[in-house]
Amino acid sequence: MILTNHSAPGANAGFSYQFERALYWLAQSPAGSVVGVETVDDVAVRGADASHLLEQDKHSIRENAEPFGDRSKDLWNTLAIWIEALDTKEVGHATRFLMVTNKVLPECVARQIGRAESEKEITACVAALEVAAQTPPQHIASIIERVLRPDSRASLRRLISRCELADASQATAGRDLRRETIAQLQLPEWCLAGADSIADELLGWLHKTALTAWQLKQPAWIQRDHFVNQLHAVIDRRKRQIARERAEHLIPVTEDKVGREKGSVFVKQLHLVTDDDDIVNSAIREFIRCNIEKSRLSVEGNVTDDDWAAFETALLSRWDKIRARVIRMKQAAPEEDIGFEIFTDTTEEHREKLAGSDTEQVYLTSGTYHRLADMVRVGWHPRFEELMRELMKTS
Repeated sequence: MILTNHSAPGANAGFSYQFERALYWLAQSPAGSVVGVETVDDVAVRGADASHLLEQDKHSIRENAEPFGDRSKDLWNTLAIWIEALDTKEVGHATRFLMVTNKVLPECVARQIGRAESEKEITACVAALEVAAQTPPQHIASIIERVLRPDSRASLRRLISRCELADASQATAGRDLRRETIAQLQLPEWCLAGADSIADELLGWLHKTALTAWQLKQPAWIQRDHFVNQLHAVIDRRKRQIARERAEHLIPVTEDKVGREKGSVFVKQLHLVTDDDDIVNSAIREFIRCNIEKSRLSVEGNVTDDDWAAFETALLSRWDKIRARVIRMKQAAPEEDIGFEIFTDTTEEHREKLAGSDTEQVYLTSGTYHRLADMVRVGWHPRFEELMRELMKTS
């Protein structure tokens, strides 16, 4: 057995192409629309206003392929399917029909049909089909006969008047199609660099949604509103990733910077409860890293002033509860020990949520506490406000 004889790259490429086209329609269709994959056609779009579009997709990986050629099965089978649907009233007279290919087509009957609007142009298309139908190849003879059947002539003319053609010169495939799809998504500027990745993620969701429907023996109709919900979920997920603070080791803090903060108010607050230089130096590094990341996240991470205000409010509330508990439970202990316990319980290992997302680095939370201590909005010693007022007078 030769394994390569069992591969089907062309068929797989064509199947994937339908999903790219469905993604394109989902990205631009108005609210209330649904887009189908392999339902009533390769791709179909039903609007909330009862509008209907049927799309036949012909994708080829062969270099010299001419989909929808004058004597091709692509063209005649597509026309036969749509004429049958019109004859049986399976689709309404207002239905739009679209022939789409990833190739650039030469001048042909399909192009002529795509341009036809007037009765004269429609008559010319019918005549061109009759010429192309002369001495037909055996494998499409019956299909050609169905298209040109006299009692379906009204449906043929109606089809030509409602039919369009789109080839690769109109951004129907590849990078051009992807760019058109992304443009319709109207992504915020901050995530444009990851636009291709967002489209890939949406395409994966589309594949999964269709597969789930097929496994349940249901047609794969995808609601545009569900697609929009998924788009926002993808964007929100990226927003949370951008808003995430950097790891501690990525923000080096030199000894010079540590030394410059030795006289800061939050350091004086620490000295009210501890003389351990290692603890103080560690707190200074957290303070510096926090300030650096606060600035970066505000500029790059889409974290607003309101987000930071909410972050600080949550920290203040937590500190107030810890302080009240420790002071009550440790009434007999020295004030410095009470203060040190308030400090450690407040700043160690806690990671407060920021902008609705979890934070990973302790320094962002503990550093913010030190910023609040620098403004004397929080303190560690039970009498920190009184003691700090005295220190400020003498400094």
